[in-house]
Amino acid sequence: MKNLFDQETKTEVIKRIDQLKPNSKADWGKMNVNQGLRHMSMAFDIATGEINPTPAKPVGMPKWLLRYFLLNVKPPKEGAETFIEMNTVANNVNPLDFETERLNLKNKIDKFVNGAKLIPENKLVGKFSKEDWGKLNYNHTDHHLRQFGV
Repeated sequence: MKNLFDQETKTEVIKRIDQLKPNSKADWGKMNVNQGLRHMSMAFDIATGEINPTPAKPVGMPKWLLRYFLLNVKPPKEGAETFIEMNTVANNVNPLDFETERLNLKNKIDKFVNGAKLIPENKLVGKFSKEDWGKLNYNHTDHHLRQFGV
């Protein structure tokens, strides 16, 4: 799995974010592009402890197995659960300014890779290293960029 702490990977992700358009449509799911950008940004707030996430439902697998999937497997296109706080559709979070949301996501990524203090534990799977956060946040961001066709 790629890692956002790798400069080449970070550059690739930023270029893909720059390919999004205000009228980009999702290939699956219910989010519009502005909600998707906000949702992706919020994931970085989990890694820094700014959001303490609440699972939407209990995870039906052992922590070690969930950890493996989070860090090594691309998530399914549809049906993946998100944390309650990050569900922009259910929470009726509807950002109006595409450029503000896109810039915010790019700034969150820059802050993340340039020394943000990361929490030492993932709420779902336990102890989490900097490298683990880099892989997870790449995997999550990649998933939603693919959702919007970039």
